[in-house]
Amino acid sequence: MTDPRVTVVVPTHNRPALLTETLAGLRSQDLPIPDYEIVVVDDGSKPPVQIPRFVGGPEVGLIRLGGSERSTARNVGAAAARGELLVFVDDDMSVGPNFLTQYLHAHAQWPDTLLVGATELPAEARRKPFGRFRYRLERQGVPTACGPVGAANFCAAGNMAIPRHQFLTLGGFDSELASGEDQDLALRHSASGRRIVFVPGAAAVHRDRAMDVRGYCRRHEWGAEQLLPFCRRYPEWPDNVIRAQVNGLAGPADGAVGRLRKGMKSLLAGPAVTEILFVACSYLERTAPDSRLLDKLYHVLLGTHIFRGYRRGIARSQQATRRVA
Repeated sequence: MTDPRVTVVVPTHNRPALLTETLAGLRSQDLPIPDYEIVVVDDGSKPPVQIPRFVGGPEVGLIRLGGSERSTARNVGAAAARGELLVFVDDDMSVGPNFLTQYLHAHAQWPDTLLVGATELPAEARRKPFGRFRYRLERQGVPTACGPVGAANFCAAGNMAIPRHQFLTLGGFDSELASGEDQDLALRHSASGRRIVFVPGAAAVHRDRAMDVRGYCRRHEWGAEQLLPFCRRYPEWPDNVIRAQVNGLAGPADGAVGRLRKGMKSLLAGPAVTEILFVACSYLERTAPDSRLLDKLYHVLLGTHIFRGYRRGIARSQQATRRVA
């Protein structure tokens, strides 16, 4: 039996309806069926995942884990893969019929590279004020054309591809990182002298649960808290230097102005103040959906929640250090 050209790895946890839609798109690719396989890694879903029946398309393999988090789930799926090219797709992504073909074309043109596809928001989300804000925010720094990129950390694990031998040589995703694991993989890949390529044709629509400002802020607060180990691993990386300067504990290097700014951010991050800002956003979304003030409030709320999460990550790190000592 000939091995497939592509293995798609889909980690999942407690999202059966979204997974069904993701698999429907993946099983409707314009590739010959023998050219690809799909491996679903169920990371402790309750009830356990049941692969829905489809007419046609490749078979879908299923691996069950007990709740090992997404990096381990992706690594386990990659270890079971038979395809030359690994494609990682999260369980809340919808893809078109030429999704894998686009990755294969890019892989042929730029072998031994990390390929990163485009991630879009649903059309209905972009018709709303916050959806437009989020779309503009997430497009910052994203190239407009297909080809190699300059940023050594350019990666999104929810929609990416990499040769299987290269992934295994790198050691896969670091399971000790709950956030920033895709940037870590990209930095290790770049350090090996290989390039990262943006493939806008390999587009996926992200159907996550953060389509309003509250949900988005909660997600980024969690991400900022979990990102601290990545920041500590790469303290000189420019993005992490800025994170520490903006969200870290106040110190002599901040000066009076810096300490004042962090003090003000601490006040804004309080639950009572953020609730007032959320209410103000809700009012403006109804009465002035395209106003600069609404855009500013979105930025303030997002920044304060990132600040809150980052500070919580610092506190957790300090507690762990004291326990070890």
